[in-house]
Amino acid sequence: MAERKAPVWWGIPKRFSERARERKISWLELFYDLVYAAAISQLTEHLAQHPNMHGLLHMLFLFAFLFWSWLNGSLYHDLHGNSGVRTRLATLWQMMSIAAVAITIPDVFRGHHQGFAVSFSGVQLVITYLWWSTGYYEPAHKVLNKYYVRMSAISLVIIIISAFVPYHIALGLWVLVLLSNFSSGLLSRKTVERETLKRGETFSASDSIIERFGLFTIIVLGEAILGIIHGVSGSDDTPLALWVCFILSILIAFLLWWIYFDMLGQSSAKPGYMNLLYLSTGYLPLLVSFAITGAMLRVMLSDVNAAPHNMARTMFGAAVAVILISTAVLLHIMQQDEAEERAMNKLSWLIFFTSIAVALITVAGNYCSLLLYLVLMVATLVTCVIFGFRVWLGYGLFTED
Repeated sequence: MAERKAPVWWGIPKRFSERARERKISWLELFYDLVYAAAISQLTEHLAQHPNMHGLLHMLFLFAFLFWSWLNGSLYHDLHGNSGVRTRLATLWQMMSIAAVAITIPDVFRGHHQGFAVSFSGVQLVITYLWWSTGYYEPAHKVLNKYYVRMSAISLVIIIISAFVPYHIALGLWVLVLLSNFSSGLLSRKTVERETLKRGETFSASDSIIERFGLFTIIVLGEAILGIIHGVSGSDDTPLALWVCFILSILIAFLLWWIYFDMLGQSSAKPGYMNLLYLSTGYLPLLVSFAITGAMLRVMLSDVNAAPHNMARTMFGAAVAVILISTAVLLHIMQQDEAEERAMNKLSWLIFFTSIAVALITVAGNYCSLLLYLVLMVATLVTCVIFGFRVWLGYGLFTED
């Protein structure tokens, strides 16, 4: 079947065979990422106001929707996006839909789900169309994207239905939406690997998509800084102890950035479609944990004299531990030479033991002041950074930019 044409100014999807291993991230992609910052802020705001298990489950649930939509929009742009009007209008529609989702998130927490269902239907519709359009304009690509189209279409129907049923039923349908959306990659595995092998290609995560993950991580990590600022400014007074806790909290955010970007910031993913799926899966707990740390820092700093045994401190420590474990897991998906592999093995163990130390400090922290708890957290993360830096130097992997 012949490929369909379109005016140059409109622009057809970039062919799968023309995808670039390395390319510059466009300004449009950076602009697209910003709308997710607003949506994630709505989630962290609610969690900060309801630092309990119910609030946490709500956040995890809705964060999965945001992550899926960002991931698919980013992957599509990386594989098939161009500078044509069509790509720009599709991105605009996604941004408008996610902005609407951000507006309706508080309603979901109050038991009113219709607005979220309608808004996310817009996201689901445009992503379904985009995956379908790659096969429309390039018929040879239909075999590769068929599961993405089918599962996205099924999810679209379910999310629309959810707008017309009671709240508790809608939540069950949304679980099906997430399962359907996230299953498309796994269902496509054999087909993609078989077809790309026939074409003499290897479908791998590009360096540009790795960079997109890093940029999105920075956006989510920014929630920690916002949480710190809101926590201090929301306190009734600002005693010396609060300012010390403020400094320690900034240090924690910076040290988490240091550990993440030292380990993953300059890496490329191992070749293979499954490694792309592993990468996508591994980033979900990492990103949501960064968001949780921001919400919990806000809660803790808003009342430095709160009783030591509280849910906020427990959730914060657990989130930091998950960040560290996720980083260690993602290390093994990155491509390394022999020296890097030996170093990364040591670093992953270092991070793993640091996560255990964080968990133990959090348990012990239920019996001490917030100031002492944060001091212990900073000391633990600083120790990880120092020993990690020594490993880099020991294997001759540290270079000045």
